[in-house]
Amino acid sequence: MCNSPSVNDVMVTRFDSPRSSPGSKGRVDHLDGIRGIAILAVCAVHWIGQRLPGFEGGYIGVDLFFVLSGFIITTLLVKRMPPYGGFLRNRVRRLYPPLVGALVGITALAWLLPDSALSPETSLRHGLVAAVQATSLWVTLGGAPIDPFSMTWSLSVEWYFYLLWPLAVLRLRRMPAARATRLALLAAGAVYLAAAVQPGWWFYYGPLAHTSELLVGAAIAFALAQGRTLRLRIGGRPILVAAFTFVALWTALGSDPYSPAYRLVALPLTVGCAVLFILSGYEARPAGPARLLSWRPLVATGRISYSLYLWHTLPIVLLSRNWLGLPSIAVGVIGIGIALGGTALSYHLLERPFLRSRGNELAVSRGQAPASSFRPRGAHRRERVTAGVHGHGAVPRP
Repeated sequence: MCNSPSVNDVMVTRFDSPRSSPGSKGRVDHLDGIRGIAILAVCAVHWIGQRLPGFEGGYIGVDLFFVLSGFIITTLLVKRMPPYGGFLRNRVRRLYPPLVGALVGITALAWLLPDSALSPETSLRHGLVAAVQATSLWVTLGGAPIDPFSMTWSLSVEWYFYLLWPLAVLRLRRMPAARATRLALLAAGAVYLAAAVQPGWWFYYGPLAHTSELLVGAAIAFALAQGRTLRLRIGGRPILVAAFTFVALWTALGSDPYSPAYRLVALPLTVGCAVLFILSGYEARPAGPARLLSWRPLVATGRISYSLYLWHTLPIVLLSRNWLGLPSIAVGVIGIGIALGGTALSYHLLERPFLRSRGNELAVSRGQAPASSFRPRGAHRRERVTAGVHGHGAVPRP
């Protein structure tokens, strides 16, 4: 590897802080841009793919979310480790107000629909499963969706990660960051291989495959915490163009998430694209394609992605009924309109009040690593790492 920085390196010797928008409470634009791409892909498969040919591959948007989530959560834990109970309280305070709002709102709308296929008892039972973050296990073990809250399966996978990962990070912080990076990558590979032999339904909705994506995101966080040049000679601008192109083409033309093509091709490549997207925002001189991630409409979409994810399946609920005898396209438009209205209310009333600034934790300053609590090489094995352990860090949802 060349000792001098190159314009083709994903990361260069001098790190710049990612761009943040005024009034965004410290949010990092290019990370919100990744969220924007992810939620648009998911909406495409549910709003278009279920009625028209194509767009079955939009499920990879969830994979982008998982890698990004692993990166952000691990960065914040390494930067400023809150007590375990405080971490979980932050998660509940951040995630549950919009979730409860969606569960109540969508249940009420489902009951009000003419010819509703959902009884009040079924809706309440499914809502309870979603509220206790058991959707992933319910779907994989029972083999049946929990309409109209099937989208909460990915939230439950993240919650399993939230319950276990802080305990692992507490241990990993005691070793050099390079070793933590290697361990996270080895664990990601092992978990992925264990999941790859499972049936397609279990592979997609179960926790193992997506835990591997969370661990890859964690490995990026550990790698950036090493405090030295991280340079990957992979071509810069052309490889980013290829990453954007792959995500767009697979969203439009890819196969469903139960196919071998998804598990063997789409998932690994999507994880690679997510890594490139995350790292591209920390370049000293971002290439043109990297600046697309900070495009304002995409960033704005990313900011509301959590609330939109919770409400975006509402058009499916409406279209599954013979609603007032209207044409399908009219019902779909009405459903999307109601979903966007629910998203706006959820974001402004239930989500935004609980957002806290985290720009400092996620920004890598020029020549400075994002975390300083890793034990340096050669430190005594019994050295206690206490820096930041008692601080209450705000851990917003990725």
